[in-house]
Amino acid sequence: MTDTKTLGPRELAAILHKGVDTIKTDARRRPETLPPKLKIPGSNRLLWLESDVVAWLQACRTGDKSDPT
Repeated sequence: MTDTKTLGPRELAAILHKGVDTIKTDARRRPETLPPKLKIPGSNRLLWLESDVVAWLQACRTGDKSDPT
């Protein structure tokens, strides 16, 4: 088993300095503005892998030429 941590909307909101409701709304209406979601078959929970969030944030840094999406 790996040490991969999952994050819910509350944890992601704290990292991105957004409200929990904003994260939930963006996940539905504007998913391109958030890190890639973790999709678990049979579940509708909003989850993100911490490693994906870190990579996405690094790609968003000013001057970084890689695409964050």
